[in-house]
Amino acid sequence: MAHRKSNQTILEIIQVAARMFLTKGFQNTSAKAISDELNISTGNLTFYFPTKEHILLELTKEITSFHDKCIKKISKDKDWLYTYCWEVTAQIVLCEQNPIIKDLYLAIYSLPMTSEFVKNWTAQKNVEVLGEYLEDWDFNRFRRAETVTCCVERSALAEPCTEDYTLEEKIKLTLTCLLKIYDIEKEKRERVINEILQIDYKKMGSSLNKQLVKFIEKTNEERLETIK
Repeated sequence: MAHRKSNQTILEIIQVAARMFLTKGFQNTSAKAISDELNISTGNLTFYFPTKEHILLELTKEITSFHDKCIKKISKDKDWLYTYCWEVTAQIVLCEQNPIIKDLYLAIYSLPMTSEFVKNWTAQKNVEVLGEYLEDWDFNRFRRAETVTCCVERSALAEPCTEDYTLEEKIKLTLTCLLKIYDIEKEKRERVINEILQIDYKKMGSSLNKQLVKFIEKTNEERLETIK
């Protein structure tokens, strides 16, 4: 019974923190604010999660699950190179359109535990996604590449678009840089980037934002239901 109660408390903390991170932003949500919302002491909260980053790591796992779901859906109709570029573009558009999502993603890419998780997850995913283009690359080589590509993606998310630096230009520059790191030949690079640039970004961002929030809420609700 005590173990069940402990699991329920953990899931309730994740659920409340996720909702606050997605409405107020990661930086603007304190451990005290989370504990107050749950009506528990800060000491009780830190017993389960020593820092906000520990909670964010659980949310990061949910976000990567959402990305995985999107990747699988896109790959049904498009080749894997397009799928890789679409997933990168999705992050850029989400962060450009929603400052709170941007705050969350930048924290994920910046903090030690979450960035390490993302690098490992992405390297493994790229084995599947880009493996057919880079047959001599194994997980370790993709993981080493992530030390650079992760920085490129974080920089792209952090730098806001302006009148002189449009969203289209940001996407094009970012994808060109990433595909060059993976040594994708120029003809294939240009073909897939041009295809990506035909996307309706405004519609894409609005849809993905709603889907992401709904996915996280549903995931946490389902987890709680299984132990009640």
